[in-house]
Amino acid sequence: MKKVILPLALLAGIVGTANAQTGIKYGVKGGYNLATFSGTDSKGSEYKSGFSAGLYSNFGISDNISIQPEVLFSQKGASIDNFQGLPTTRFKSTLSYIDVPVLLRVNAGEDGKGLFFELGPQASFLVRNRDFTQTGNTSTQSTDNTNNTDMNKTVLAYVGGIGYQITSGLSLGLRYTGDFTQVYKQGASTNYTAQAYAGGNGNNPSVHNSVFQFQVGYAFGGK
Repeated sequence: MKKVILPLALLAGIVGTANAQTGIKYGVKGGYNLATFSGTDSKGSEYKSGFSAGLYSNFGISDNISIQPEVLFSQKGASIDNFQGLPTTRFKSTLSYIDVPVLLRVNAGEDGKGLFFELGPQASFLVRNRDFTQTGNTSTQSTDNTNNTDMNKTVLAYVGGIGYQITSGLSLGLRYTGDFTQVYKQGASTNYTAQAYAGGNGNNPSVHNSVFQFQVGYAFGGK
């Protein structure tokens, strides 16, 4: 019993010290996404607008270092003009994910305010895929525009960012998210739009999500 109680007491002491120094914060955040595709078959991909919103918590390790897990709904994808070589055809892919980044945050300012940096891994889970094709002044959608059979449902990525803590609660941030995992599965495609995007070779395109995120957050608790 003593062997169990002693480690628990030490753990409680460490957690108590961290909490006394920085506290635990919980917050909400939202912002603007500027997304496109990168990779072998990303030629012609342009940025498209989207949004992100969700919740986060911040656990202090020291006065200047903390761990920040988040859960965000995030829109990604890309916009492509001259789709399939047709000058009047525009293709837009809107991909909705639940992003779960776990970030190491380093505060350069004092009292948790001022400039901060963040870096860490992220897992994303596909919620919805929507393809939209516009030809001239007429908008048409393929019958399988929400088909996600060829999509990777779980995507791994890295996140890096910089921001500014204005007050103990309000913060502004700019981050970049780059996926390690491809948007589409490798190999033959069952989705006509995806095949056409890859050049009509019958395979899924080799592309990755590439996203800039401008975020505003507000935290509760802590100092």
